[in-house]
Amino acid sequence: MEVERTLIRIAVCDDNLRISSDIEGWIMEYNKGSQANYVVEIYYNGERLCKDMDSGLMYDIIFLDIELESITGIEVGHYIRGKLHNDDSQIIYISSFTKYALGLFQVRPMDFLIKPVQKDRIIKSIETATKLLKKGEVSFQYKQGRDWNKIYIKDILYFKGKDREVEMVTKDSVIVFYSSLEKVFDQLKDYNFFYAHKSFLINYFHVTDFFYDKLIMSNQDIIKIAQTRRREVRQMQKEYLYKEKI
Repeated sequence: MEVERTLIRIAVCDDNLRISSDIEGWIMEYNKGSQANYVVEIYYNGERLCKDMDSGLMYDIIFLDIELESITGIEVGHYIRGKLHNDDSQIIYISSFTKYALGLFQVRPMDFLIKPVQKDRIIKSIETATKLLKKGEVSFQYKQGRDWNKIYIKDILYFKGKDREVEMVTKDSVIVFYSSLEKVFDQLKDYNFFYAHKSFLINYFHVTDFFYDKLIMSNQDIIKIAQTRRREVRQMQKEYLYKEKI
């Protein structure tokens, strides 16, 4: 099933329609026989990519043309690393020239491809980036409409369940999707999430203060602890504190 495949989101940012189309086609062809689920979004300018990522859209791999109009691929890379503090996305630069090597140092790209790009180099870059991603942050996958999305678990504060919807509160936004807290917990039970209430699933590492009947979250939200769960939460806190001292 598609949901069981690791979601890898890829952005291709190149103002050459032919190059963008070729890269997308090669990735989609590779996707058919892959154990991961690669989803590609095309951008023809750097401003739109920066704006989308600034709003919280996450890309695991970014193919980025250097010679973009208005703002260059190098400027986009500095925006991603500096302004967004994003060191997780694997950036792969594409250029017709080799003269940019020193300018790319601070962006820390994973690879540098010379035009005309070749299918085998694109696939090799994807395989390398995927291996690096597996060594990085763990992410949570969720579905909105027909689209699968993902977010790093470290950026999730808590989930609130209501009817058939789940409200996910993150460091930067609130995201709503159709599911149940039970299904979410099945995915996250091994990553320090716990129930404070039947309607609230909490990321332990975003709790700044534990009280007898409530929790204070890192965004200052107050979450009530159900009376039936207070003993369980206290015990869990003791276990975590013990582990942290070891």
